[in-house]
Amino acid sequence: MTDNVALMTESRFLDYLYLPGEEDNPIMESTLHMAWSRMLQAALANTLAGTGHLATGNIRLAPDDTGSILAPDVTIYPGAAGREFRSYTPGPDGPAPLACIEILSRSNSKADIDRRCRRMAEIGVQEIYVLDPERETVVRVEVIDGELHQTSAIGVRSEILQLTFARAEGKLVLCCPGGRAVRPGDDPFGWLLDEMGRADRLLDQIAERDEALAEKDEALAERDREIAGLRAELERARGQGG
Repeated sequence: MTDNVALMTESRFLDYLYLPGEEDNPIMESTLHMAWSRMLQAALANTLAGTGHLATGNIRLAPDDTGSILAPDVTIYPGAAGREFRSYTPGPDGPAPLACIEILSRSNSKADIDRRCRRMAEIGVQEIYVLDPERETVVRVEVIDGELHQTSAIGVRSEILQLTFARAEGKLVLCCPGGRAVRPGDDPFGWLLDEMGRADRLLDQIAERDEALAEKDEALAERDREIAGLRAELERARGQGG
């Protein structure tokens, strides 16, 4: 695994934003950009659990050729779960990514995004998405006969992502990691705590019901014992009277 980004020739075009002197560190431009990136990675960690794939973001994707170096906002690396790396070169480091998602920022021009999408397609990325968090849209991008084609990804399930982009109340959501439609600002851990609390309350109710049933069974058994005793006394009385 290549983990020394200094080995890369920085004369190659770095097709991402970075601070002066921080060429190794792609940046995200806004809280909205970061919120979508984090939410997507968390959702994909859920939907891809057990597949062996790794969903992560802002890792330098550096094909072993003279082309540009990318840093997609979200990338799925096949069979890379559990591995750690600062950059990824398809071939020496493993297969090409399965999917990449670019999250638009205000600084992105159409030319920027088109260039990056073409580069991803050249590398062999199977699914490429461009998400606009301000307009609440997401498209899938394909290169067909040398031309870029965009189609809405809303309502189209991705078997690679194991989820579907959807709309709920006019907002872009992910459906359905953990069985819920989620979007930035949601609190899946809070939902988990609520569900755990609900499960605990249900278990308490079941325990109370079982206890009540046990008490009822004991009361019935005690009644049966009393009846049996009365019958025995009656039989004795009859025997003595005879």
